[in-house]
Amino acid sequence: MKKNRLEDENVKTIAITCLQFGDTGKGKFVDLYADWADIIIRGTGGDNAGHTICANGKTYVTHLIPSGIFRKGKINIIGSGTVVNPKSIIEELNNLGLKGLNSGRLMISMNAGLILPMHIAWDKLREYAAGRGKIGSTGKGIGPAYADRIDRYGLTMNDILNPTIFRKKVKRYLAYKAPFFKTFSAEARKLVMNCDQLNNGFYYDFGDENIIDENVECICEKYLEYAEILRPMIADTDSYVRSQLGIKNILLEGSQGALLSIDKGTYPFVTSSDCTVAGLAKGAGLKESDVDKSFGIAKAPLTSRVGKGSFPSEIGGDQSEAWCNGEGTRELEEKLYGDDVNAQDEFLQGVALRKKGFEYGATTKRPRRVGWLDLPLLRYVLQFSSPDVIFTKLDVLDECKVIKICKQYRYCGETVYHGNRKIRNGDILDVAMKDDEILSQCECIYEEFPGWLEDITACREYSDLPQNLRNILDYVIAKTGCKLHMISVGPDREQTIFVPEENRR
Repeated sequence: MKKNRLEDENVKTIAITCLQFGDTGKGKFVDLYADWADIIIRGTGGDNAGHTICANGKTYVTHLIPSGIFRKGKINIIGSGTVVNPKSIIEELNNLGLKGLNSGRLMISMNAGLILPMHIAWDKLREYAAGRGKIGSTGKGIGPAYADRIDRYGLTMNDILNPTIFRKKVKRYLAYKAPFFKTFSAEARKLVMNCDQLNNGFYYDFGDENIIDENVECICEKYLEYAEILRPMIADTDSYVRSQLGIKNILLEGSQGALLSIDKGTYPFVTSSDCTVAGLAKGAGLKESDVDKSFGIAKAPLTSRVGKGSFPSEIGGDQSEAWCNGEGTRELEEKLYGDDVNAQDEFLQGVALRKKGFEYGATTKRPRRVGWLDLPLLRYVLQFSSPDVIFTKLDVLDECKVIKICKQYRYCGETVYHGNRKIRNGDILDVAMKDDEILSQCECIYEEFPGWLEDITACREYSDLPQNLRNILDYVIAKTGCKLHMISVGPDREQTIFVPEENRR
């Protein structure tokens, strides 16, 4: 890999985020820039995210631990804007072969939110009760942990370092939450309490107010054990990061995507943290203005989404959404469906493209819904993001004869107000609106391009790319005003093209 080309040698803090629904390849570029960085920070989310890194023929998946953990001499930080499940962190370190990691290489913010067993149970019970109306939670307790932070009942990582304080806060929390757990059936509670994430029945029923003391002891037994393993890593990371600002090279690693942001995403089908640059900087202990350079990553011309929520450009439409959100469909795809990326049936084409791009959740393992690049959504995100972008997964479409780009929407629903704007059936929209009630009534207007029909995985310079592909990239740049800095033509670090200044626009 050529040396990272940072035009401004005064750049000291870089952020890498996703401009779509996550799963765009942030891990690869965080790993790429980890050579440059001294400190790599995850500032939002929990172990619901999944970053995949490919290097030297090996594939690594991280969930909450920053992707720079594989680089010697780098400091990796889990920031104060995250929520942490100690059990998951310890298991992730073990799974990555990092058991006994030098504590100087990984720091965990003492102010990070603490995920308790009750959060996981609540998350699973809520999805269980929602049935078909579920939002697609990973069931890892992320949302409930963030909700408790707002409700002022949340605990922090620092609490597990102080047994007396921890025991008192857990008892207070259980007493407060037990009546809420009782609103779910005893059958549902029993089912959830026996899941692997809750140590297969180790804890008692959180809805039974008569055994709160017993549950407090169970929780303390596990969590104080976790505390002794993690104690050397837990620190005041906010103060440390601020002390290194402008001195060390700092890389902020985003999680999930801007369209899943609790503040800016397609609400209510969003995550529980702010996945934008502003949220990432805050969660790392910085201000957005402290970020010198920000790169937004987008899959193009193929995009994806996991779980529920509107996805206007989805290939296969409602059939695809139902399939991808069904049970056991990943295993069935291999048996039932072929690999023709030019299939006339859009559902079958979507399945083939998903298999070609290995579009399955790194955390959930669920099939990702796949669709064409959506310019109205990209224009919307670019309103509050840097124009500097990176496009990934282009090689997945090497064999496609026709490439579609969604250039506008046609609104097909009843008349609605969006603030002081009146939107009527038949209106053409250039910029997406995050309101899912509106987005779900939008159909795509496509621009079609001939495919490039060449293997681009060996391309290393922009000039090596087929003209048909460059025509598509020129169109996207012209229609969105973004500045294209890099292109990924494969999963490995070496399969990266730096775009010349004259082609960025």
